[in-house]
Amino acid sequence: PDYVLDCVSDDAADFGEALGVLAAATPDATPEALARATQRVDAPGASDQFLLFLPRAVLALTRTPGDFVFELAVQFFAGAFLGALYPHFEFNDCQPVAFMLQLSLGGTVMLSSARTFGATRVAAWRELSPTLAGMGLSPTASAAATCLVEVPRLLLLTAAFLSTWFPTARPRTTFAQSFGPCFCAALAASGAAHVFSVAQDAKSAQLSSVAALVIAAMFAGVEPRLSELQKLGAGAKPLIWGSYARWLVESLYAAEVSALSTAWRMPPAFYNRPRAESALMGLFMYDYVARAATINCVLLALLGLLFRLVALAALSGTNRDRMGLRSPAHVFYDAYAALAGGVGRWWRRPRKVGSTAAELPSLGGAPAGERRGLLAVATVRNGGGAVV
Repeated sequence: PDYVLDCVSDDAADFGEALGVLAAATPDATPEALARATQRVDAPGASDQFLLFLPRAVLALTRTPGDFVFELAVQFFAGAFLGALYPHFEFNDCQPVAFMLQLSLGGTVMLSSARTFGATRVAAWRELSPTLAGMGLSPTASAAATCLVEVPRLLLLTAAFLSTWFPTARPRTTFAQSFGPCFCAALAASGAAHVFSVAQDAKSAQLSSVAALVIAAMFAGVEPRLSELQKLGAGAKPLIWGSYARWLVESLYAAEVSALSTAWRMPPAFYNRPRAESALMGLFMYDYVARAATINCVLLALLGLLFRLVALAALSGTNRDRMGLRSPAHVFYDAYAALAGGVGRWWRRPRKVGSTAAELPSLGGAPAGERRGLLAVATVRNGGGAVV
């Protein structure tokens, strides 16, 4: 403002005149109007914003091709290592193979997806802020464009992992039967990483992703099994249903059972080693459904959608102080301050205090009326200071 006024008036005597001219030019620029204007920014429509964010998301994804090449190399190595660990595995190794596969694929995809939103957090704060300091763009359009652009990346990462694992492990299923559950699991794992990358900084998001990966593996139903996990009560059900590993392991196991011949599907009493040779025994032991591969893929896709909706809510509800808005913590602090102030005002309220001498019937053996009379005629001697 000083620089503008210096440009309008070079003489100090003309300062008041220049200020009056500026004030007359904007009569509606009252403090109340400016305060209201800082809370609202006119932005384009949702479809226009989506078309604006789409090339931006592509540019953010392809800006560092070296990172994507490194992610592909990690997937190639992880698939080859897992295939070499269980080459041409037998039926009794289906559970360990499925468990290691969800750990390898989910871990690499989750950690690499933590930078999808995390790399553009500062730009998102500026563009999504509804104040005059930002652009007032839609968080929904931004999140939708970013998630849509990420789908081809997840397809390539999943294909890279299976391209080295499938020829060596040689499962009984086809490549498409393995690719479907793995890709849907990648959608769910990356969605959980999006939540952490939106709400936290890069290091905290990676730590949270590792913790989520461990929790998902714990509730995968391999060890401990689903029957034992359900004994934990209703509190464990959200973790079981929210674990992508639980649905991926069951999908791979059920697809492998469906590809077996009829000789593997006889009652367990027909086999010398029912745990290793009976497909029905395996389904009973792990509480799996034989035809659950398709429905589990749908559940994994819905789980990925749910995590992305949570990330959208986090995009709007977290880091609000970075966007010039009041955060939920500030609302809590205001409520706490109001409560503390009310308690303090109640404690400091004026109280009706009665006269002690009037309330007590006697003090020192004398009645209250006589005691007031004695106090009225009391005098102090000039010499010794005794009261008469």
